Amino acid sequence: MRRVLLLFLSANRLHAQHMQGGKIVLQHDFTDTPDGRESFASFLKTAKCPTYLLTDLIEEDFRHEIVPHLSGGSRAALLQRKFDQFYRGTPFHQATLLQRQKAGRRDDDMLFSALTNPSLITPWLNIMLIRQTPLAGIYSVPQISAPLVKDHPSDHLLLISWERFSGLRQTYFSGHRLQISRLTPVHAELTFHDAVVKELSRTYQYLKSLSLLPSGQILDVRILCHAVDRNKLQNQLPNDADMRYDFADIEEIGTQLKIDFRLIDSDASQIFLHQLVAHCPKTDYASAEHTRYHKLWQLRLTLNWSAGVLLLASVFWATAVFWQSRVNAAETESLNIQTQRILKEAQQITQSFPITHTPAADMKASATIMRKLDQYGPNPKIILKPISTTLDRFPQIELNDLSWQMSAKEPVVGNTLAGIPAQIITLRGNLQGFDNNYRAALAYLDRFQLELSTRGYQVTALTKPLDVSPGGSLADHREARENELIFSFKLVWRPSI
Repeated sequence: MRRVLLLFLSANRLHAQHMQGGKIVLQHDFTDTPDGRESFASFLKTAKCPTYLLTDLIEEDFRHEIVPHLSGGSRAALLQRKFDQFYRGTPFHQATLLQRQKAGRRDDDMLFSALTNPSLITPWLNIMLIRQTPLAGIYSVPQISAPLVKDHPSDHLLLISWERFSGLRQTYFSGHRLQISRLTPVHAELTFHDAVVKELSRTYQYLKSLSLLPSGQILDVRILCHAVDRNKLQNQLPNDADMRYDFADIEEIGTQLKIDFRLIDSDASQIFLHQLVAHCPKTDYASAEHTRYHKLWQLRLTLNWSAGVLLLASVFWATAVFWQSRVNAAETESLNIQTQRILKEAQQITQSFPITHTPAADMKASATIMRKLDQYGPNPKIILKPISTTLDRFPQIELNDLSWQMSAKEPVVGNTLAGIPAQIITLRGNLQGFDNNYRAALAYLDRFQLELSTRGYQVTALTKPLDVSPGGSLADHREARENELIFSFKLVWRPSI
């Protein structure tokens, strides 16, 4: 379970408590005296866990400023100029973005705050640096109060709490964003409810004087207290039309935060300490020097986790490799046995073959005959595909009949194999779309015949729509159907050399 050290610093006392798993393990108080600081140094010898310092001091200042919206180095330089302007005498300062304006240049609403009396904090920090305490940050009670009012509907809300060794804390929120906070010491002779009644009217006038509360606006007041004090406050608080009161039961909040002991009065110290663990702010008053050992602690923790994960992964990997090697060895053994058995069977089969010897000349002659047989029966696709391609280019030809035969009597032309029978294809068809225009039809057939010739066929026209040869007759096709131009071609193909 995660172990943390929580420190609560007031003007003259430092409270320390160890927490583990959300429960308080050890508590100790140290006075702001040489003996108290010496005891704190001894206490830190065994405190090697993340440490959070919560302050509740009168010397905390708040300033609201509207600054240009910048980023990177320009923003850092602007914030540093504001720190030098407002808080030159203290290193404990911070800037919190409240909101970005929606109109105009869309500037940033910033809240600048600082702990203005470093002497109250520095002695304790020096001890922590000497002991190399992993300090995570320095926070203040107003800074971590926002979650206690987030459920309140009011845009102008004053939160009142009491811490036994600090005093009465009054924190004002506008639109649920921190604006200002005041701490008033409560002396022993003044009770909590008396202090609330006494200081509430002063705070109201203070807010009016700073123009933080609009004119005519009702101030909602949420008082964090015990049920016993709530009953007394309800009787003593004045009926003021300018203020509305709301009570937050400290025991109910303690139950929500899972505080493991009973809260018997209105002291809210434990509420804020547990609130710090549950909702730690992103910004704080600590510098890089103050949190150096916490960063080293985080780095060491990360390295330890990484080493553990790497070791675990290595173990898993080595185990997987070991088992895989055993599986591979078993499979290899099985394959070797199967190989030996197959080789033995193959040897037995080979030995059973009859003894035959074939001369090399016979094998050559057989290969030549097989090659020539392949040429005698060419693939039909080789012969017919060029014809199909050519017919696609001549859409006015309608093919009616195609016949195919082999013949060794056809004369041999150049660049073809003489010893191979010729493939003879006879095409019969008619022309469409010429309307007895014989001249155009004959020219169309001539182009068709020429293209077939370029594709390796010897083409001979057997019949044409009109026989224009010297021995032909102009009346050859008078009895044919009207507009039907019939033709037939003989195609001869042999393999090329």
